[in-house]
Amino acid sequence: MRENLKDNIHFTSQDLRQIKALELTLSDVQRQLETFRRGSNYLKLIRPCVPNDGIRSFTMVERNHLIKRYDAEAARYKIIKFVPASGAASRMFAEWFAAAGKGSFGNAGMDRSFFADLRKMPFISLLQKDVMAREKLEQKNVKAVLDYILLSKGLHFGWLPKALIPFHTYPTGAVRTALEEHLVEAASLIGKSGELCRLHFTISAEHAQAVKKLLRMVIPEYEKRCHVRFKVDLSVQSPATNIVAVDKNNRPFRDENDHLVFRPGGHGALLKNLQKLNADLIFIKNIDNIAPDALQKKILPYKKMLGGLALQLRQSVFTILRRLKKDQFSDRELQAMAEFCHSEFHAGILKGYTKLSQQEKKQRIFSHLNRPLRVCGMVRNVGEPGGGPFWVLEKDKSQTLQIVESAHVDHSKTTQADIWSRASYFNPVDMVCCTKNYLGEKFNLADYVNEDAYLIISKTEKGQHLKAQEMPGLWNGGMAGWNTVFVELPLAVFNPVKTVYDLLRPQHRGGGSIK
Repeated sequence: MRENLKDNIHFTSQDLRQIKALELTLSDVQRQLETFRRGSNYLKLIRPCVPNDGIRSFTMVERNHLIKRYDAEAARYKIIKFVPASGAASRMFAEWFAAAGKGSFGNAGMDRSFFADLRKMPFISLLQKDVMAREKLEQKNVKAVLDYILLSKGLHFGWLPKALIPFHTYPTGAVRTALEEHLVEAASLIGKSGELCRLHFTISAEHAQAVKKLLRMVIPEYEKRCHVRFKVDLSVQSPATNIVAVDKNNRPFRDENDHLVFRPGGHGALLKNLQKLNADLIFIKNIDNIAPDALQKKILPYKKMLGGLALQLRQSVFTILRRLKKDQFSDRELQAMAEFCHSEFHAGILKGYTKLSQQEKKQRIFSHLNRPLRVCGMVRNVGEPGGGPFWVLEKDKSQTLQIVESAHVDHSKTTQADIWSRASYFNPVDMVCCTKNYLGEKFNLADYVNEDAYLIISKTEKGQHLKAQEMPGLWNGGMAGWNTVFVELPLAVFNPVKTVYDLLRPQHRGGGSIK
């Protein structure tokens, strides 16, 4: 049996079973194929965001005020730290995999450098505790040591998610994984002594048992050290967010067994995971952007500042919405509400505003304010790969604040390429989100997605070229319709680990201890 879709694409009974197993339908696959045929969409950049033009900067006095507000009010709210943590560490060790395959890094000097660097890595003690691994270290056997680190007969780091990779070592000899460091940060940020500290990690299904095992081992220890009670929830990316891959002719790509190839839909697929969270404030941070204790103490005030600003804006928005709903305002107050929309969220609400009736003015203000809110940290761009803050021209000619990735920009157009090149700030994925309305109900986050902000990218599958599609990114097109505030943060808050050698950066060494 075969099902026919457009362009004489045939699907077998095997295909239909595969599609159903992923909780998808033929209609879903058809829409995915139509998106491939349409090709890439590009955002239209107006200009990069800078301080006082899209990015807010705070004085020390203002920052301290927001921190005090957060410290005073946070206990009244349900707060969760949301950490996308499904990424595998295989790319982090790509250079080591290549060297293991060749048996060397290329020459004796590079091999010596590897062993010198290895002795500074936070996981060196794990090798030294194993008799066979210690012997291979003493023999300076590159391949044997790398195989031990990367493969299943040893530490198996090449298979583990970044969450389970040791990131830091401390003077006491303690070694902490990225996941453990997020527990510590959350305890300082959202945990009061003796109270509940909530975290949510998104993980891949294949790593679920390993993550649960580590949590069972370490949570009692960190509850005692941090004086909190942890509630840690896990979720996996829904298979229904997988997207069929295609060949150069936009026809379904098949593997050597004639099976359809589906690929994860990118971090935008995690919008469904975010939707399920029941919280007043949600702090979002990537798994690999985490610092040891000594630096965390310097970062914490800035995270509290973001939280304080989110609480301040949330309260102001809810007050306005309640008054609008009850018709408790004067013409002058309505004008002040419109100016609040314009000044706080850069909403193009004032255009043609004076010509509207009072009811129309009320509806416009209500529509602009009654939506999810995000407060996003921005740091100076120092060449790290990723998105940045820009003013973007929308289809209705309005201008909005968006976090834009390079793939969203048509670099063949000189003006767009020039605007992109002038960006001086970077998105470190350090944000606070409010996903409930003034009635305490959760917004339907899918209503605020820019569906045109998907990406089509080239990939390889066992040496074969294919095209893959990623959903609008979680903090890119996935939050395009949210009320957005960008805030300048110091570069110290951004400490990513993209390759294993990033663990040798000064900010990831030195440690400190929990007080």
